[in-house]
Amino acid sequence: MTHPATMRAMTLTGHGGLETLEWREDMPVPEPKSGEVLIKVGAAAVNNTDINTRTG
Repeated sequence: MTHPATMRAMTLTGHGGLETLEWREDMPVPEPKSGEVLIKVGAAAVNNTDINTRTG
């Protein structure tokens, strides 16, 4: 099975406000190693740990 070379992702670039969240459409798709699987994610959310990390 083949998959695209890039994927979309919301990245956390550091501590701070909403300006530290960056939407990217050029993130490389990870290559699974032996014994690993690659799954397609249909939806995701930001959780409290992400919010606390972002605000420092």
